[in-house]
Amino acid sequence: MKLAVLGGSGASTPELLDAVASWSEAGQRPVLEVVLQGRDSAKLSLVADACRQRAARAGDGVVVRAETSLERALDGADFVLIQVRIGGLNARLFDETFPRAFGLPGEETMGPGGFANAMRTVPALAPLWDALLAHASGAFIINLTNPSGIVSQAATAYTGLRIVSVCDGPTAFIDGVAAATGRAWADVVTGYAGLNHVGFWADAGVDVLESALGATKGVESEDIASLGALPTPYLRFYLHPDRELAKQQATGESRAQQLQRMEADMLAQYSAGVDPESQTRRGAVWYALTIVPLIDAVIQGSAEATVLGLPNRGAVDWAPSEAMVELPTRVAAGGHLERLPAATFSDATVALLRTHAAYEDATARALTGARSRGDVAARRGVLVAALAQNPLVEDEALAMRLVDHILAHSPT
Repeated sequence: MKLAVLGGSGASTPELLDAVASWSEAGQRPVLEVVLQGRDSAKLSLVADACRQRAARAGDGVVVRAETSLERALDGADFVLIQVRIGGLNARLFDETFPRAFGLPGEETMGPGGFANAMRTVPALAPLWDALLAHASGAFIINLTNPSGIVSQAATAYTGLRIVSVCDGPTAFIDGVAAATGRAWADVVTGYAGLNHVGFWADAGVDVLESALGATKGVESEDIASLGALPTPYLRFYLHPDRELAKQQATGESRAQQLQRMEADMLAQYSAGVDPESQTRRGAVWYALTIVPLIDAVIQGSAEATVLGLPNRGAVDWAPSEAMVELPTRVAAGGHLERLPAATFSDATVALLRTHAAYEDATARALTGARSRGDVAARRGVLVAALAQNPLVEDEALAMRLVDHILAHSPT
């Protein structure tokens, strides 16, 4: 099997090979070629060498190649993993900090920060999507690039291909709920539904929901009482924006700055040939929690449901047809995906989901087909209307100021 990793020069990519090594220990892994594609040949070479060191722990039958050519990386791929970060961590730093000047918390997927990320990312990925159509249209395509729901919807609309949006967040959240409530994974996952970073669990009474409060952060008992559901951690940006802004202002340092230091340390260790067991790890849990298990399920089949993002197409009534909705899904061998029935939520939860889904859908539609910053600027009006639907943005006047600031200052 050939796995092409687009954005494979990311400093945390060697942790993918850690997950592959664990897969090997389970005794079900096929012979695997992992092709890391990136534009920076020097950084790509360092990361690829570190991946080869980690791959050695997986035993025979794992080959790691580095490739700067997108076309050669994709040719013959059975699986494609998209983990590109347009603008690098400097762009993430912008997304996490500029909203503060407008009295809003900053985050790379939520609110104006996530919107800026989408404005920058979707047009830049158009050549990648062209290459997918030309060289890997039959591959199983997995998107990790944030903001994942918007990016995946735009990619699906642009290419017509099936592109699955994945995130480790629901898996970690459901693990936490299962541990806190003493329930089996299979019993918990059926009560989960949402959108990327905007998900809820509601298959229990309020007392059980409150017992699982430790599975999420920044959420209070009163949130459960008002929503009738347990929100995932990122919902704190919608439920308590003032509190999140105050935390950011008090801390000063953003997550992007922490990651910049960590990336520098990791690349220095790769360059110095530090033993893999002693190398700094970011904690890229998505590889072990979601990516490798999904690939294994596509190959082997799995009776256990997981949470995947797919176009809604009537699965729930609170999201537009093409919006990427995260629901429990069974994966059969060969990649057939069977969605399970969606959980039932209260009116308050549905209202929040509907608002966020409309925002994501409008943003993806506004950006689909854009191929340059000029294209994006020409769509200013529809982008303002889209951002005004975000739960953090109170009206079109604020949305207009935010869009103009992003167009003027966002890194590329």
